Amino acid sequence: MTGSGKSVIVIGAGIVGVATALCLQMEGHRVTVLDPKAPGTATSFGNAGSIAIGGMYPTGSPGNLKQVPRMLMDPASAVSIRWSYLPRMLPWLVRFFAASRPSRVEQISRELASIVPSAAEAHLSLMKAHRIEGIVKPLGWLKVYTGEKSFAGTLEERQTIERLGANVQILNQDELRQLEPALSPRFTHAAFQPDNQFVTSPIKLTEAYAKAFIGLGGRFLAEKVTRFEFDGGRVRKVVTDLDMHEADDVVVCAGAWSGRICEMLGFGVPLDTERGYHLNIVLEDGPKLSRPVVIGDHSFVLAPMQDGIRLTSGVEFAGVDAPPDFRRIRRMLPLAQKALPGLGDIINREWLGYRPSMPDSKPVIGLAHGMHNVFLGFGHGHIGLTLAARTGYLLADLVSGRVPSVDLMPFSAGRF
Repeated sequence: MTGSGKSVIVIGAGIVGVATALCLQMEGHRVTVLDPKAPGTATSFGNAGSIAIGGMYPTGSPGNLKQVPRMLMDPASAVSIRWSYLPRMLPWLVRFFAASRPSRVEQISRELASIVPSAAEAHLSLMKAHRIEGIVKPLGWLKVYTGEKSFAGTLEERQTIERLGANVQILNQDELRQLEPALSPRFTHAAFQPDNQFVTSPIKLTEAYAKAFIGLGGRFLAEKVTRFEFDGGRVRKVVTDLDMHEADDVVVCAGAWSGRICEMLGFGVPLDTERGYHLNIVLEDGPKLSRPVVIGDHSFVLAPMQDGIRLTSGVEFAGVDAPPDFRRIRRMLPLAQKALPGLGDIINREWLGYRPSMPDSKPVIGLAHGMHNVFLGFGHGHIGLTLAARTGYLLADLVSGRVPSVDLMPFSAGRF
């Protein structure tokens, strides 16, 4: 191990926080992770499992915005909003619409391309260093459509990520049937990204990173951060519901709760939450999928996890405090059964998670403005699993006093 041997507190035990803590511990730092929940059991638990190295296209785009009014009126659409929450999220929406202009979409995509394509390599490096095997598989990412019109609507995104280096293969109906024969023959068009990796159990990957972290001497404490004590532009102590901790550096990786942590630190960030649901469908002798499949016409994913077929939904805007509403994701089950004939209806888990999302679809990675020892790594939106290890290595560079290999200015919290 190398490094300055600092005492570092990482706030947040999701996949980003755990991967960051592991990277820091590998540098020789003395790292403590604070989170009232066990590693990987919150938002990181329930995603679709893709390490999406083609995930360079922002959520907001001119094409997507045109569909929003229709989506909001459709009870089975991929986007919903609790209207009582709308006044609170209006500032975020204004920034989101501003980031959805064509010129901004191109710029954001280029900036994401500086860190996303190497995301799989970062995970594979971390797994290799700690002999983590059998969880991540090189199976790619498949998007399917029932006709030319819906498929043509993805042209701009496909052209953009291809221009930035993503490998996208266009499949006709016969080629699609050869790749995933269990899918409905209604699907006539597909886009396949073969270089994406599939995490067959996101919780097991987080737990494997956590085990490696503990094996190197790191520690987890089930504590909730309540405030900070300062000495000028430095955090001197992190105060929790159970204790007080001194540290040389503090790293905020608290996902959707990072905005509240930043407020305690004395600054704000335009972070909101894209809530995502999933159903876990028991798979006994039913149809087999080999990889995650995006049903493009309805914007949901069917992912063959280790414990069943995971049906993940789109986006609900309601913040982190509203209770879950599983009616919308339940209405998607018949659509999933049409897409994958023979899929059963035995559900053994309903789940809600909170994607921490910035209005421009870019995470916050870097030193907190005006602070000398606070580093930030949150706001990854739909690519948190993808960028977890990449973020960890970048933050380890910063904490260790090295200049990262990429320009992190586009990911500064001060960009707003």
